[in-house]
This record gives sequence, C-alpha cells and structure tokens, in this order.
Amino acid sequence: MKKTQLSIFFVLMCSASFAQFDSTAYVLGGLANYGFTHTKANINNDSQQYSTSSFSFSPSIAKPIKSTTLVGLELGFALLSGKYGAEDYTNENLTQSYSLAVFYQRFYPIVNKVYFNWKASVGAGFNRNKLVFDGVNSTSTSNTMSYEAVATPGISWKVMDRMMLNGSVGGVSFGFADTESGGTTDLNIFFNRPQFGFSFLLK
Repeated sequence: MKKTQLSIFFVLMCSASFAQFDSTAYVLGGLANYGFTHTKANINNDSQQYSTSSFSFSPSIAKPIKSTTLVGLELGFALLSGKYGAEDYTNENLTQSYSLAVFYQRFYPIVNKVYFNWKASVGAGFNRNKLVFDGVNSTSTSNTMSYEAVATPGISWKVMDRMMLNGSVGGVSFGFADTESGGTTDLNIFFNRPQFGFSFLLK
C-alpha cells in the first residue's frame, strides 16, 4: 500500500514539474553578468598592472511549444573595459558588443520546482573595439561582425507560480569573426561566464 502511495505521489510530482508552461503564453526573461580582475607584476624593476571589468545583459522573449520546451529571441549587450600599463602611462581597451540570437531551451525536473535545462542558440553580433595608447597619444578603432552557436546548461528554480530564477556557469561555443584583416574561427569550452537572471511566465 505504501509503495503504491509513493508511486502515485512520485507520478503526480513529476507531472506537476513537467507542466510548468502549460498555461503560459510567453516567457519574458533576462540574464546578467558582471566580472572584474586586477593583477600586478614587477618586470625589470618596472611595476605594471592590468585590470578588466565586464558587464553583459541579455533580455529575451520565448514561446512555449511544449510544456517543457521554449523557443525564442534573445538580444545581447556587453561592455568590456581593460587597462594596462605602468606608473607613467596607462593604455585602455574598450569593447562594445550587440547581438541577436534565436534559441531552443528544454527543461528537466530535478526535484519539485527545480529544473535542469539546456539551451542552444545561434546568432550574429556586432563588436566595436577602441584602443587608446596613452604612451604615444594615439587611438585605434576597429569593427567586427561575429557569428556564434552556443550550448549552455543551467539550473532554474520556480520561486513563484509566474516567476523563475535562472543560473548558468559554463558551456561550449563555436564562432566565426569577420574582421577588417580577415576571418577567424574559434571553438571554446568555457566555465568563466556565470550568468544569473529571471523569467516571468505570462498567460
């Protein structure tokens, strides 16, 4: 009898977990990331330092095609700033990135209201890079078009009936960058892009 009750409870819990998008028309979400690094070195009695700061934000809108699956559009904005040099000069590197991607996302229940998910996206982006050389008082600007396919695992927690918290750390990406000096391809497995965000489930 107890085994039967436990089996019924398990089936009901899994059914409830899998049905998170059944009454949802659209899912509005967003992921954000911030990072900062700072290093110092002494080379030939010359004190040098290097620091970077980065910020990214990716709002998205998705449509459920199944009770566990979303397809949608994602915009992206990222800002990367780097400074390096010594006491008498500082060079700066500033990169702005804008992107648009389509994605497919699938959810799997772990425990009640907690889900593992994986997300696959393909998109294009525009990057503007500016270099400021303080030592020789010059500036260089370059533009790049990039194309990227990304697969990212993550965890989602349904904290309210119409709200989920989302997080991811690593993933794999393959990209092509079309620069002024030619094209380059890149395959990258990364664990240094922690992202946290939220989703609103709209009826």
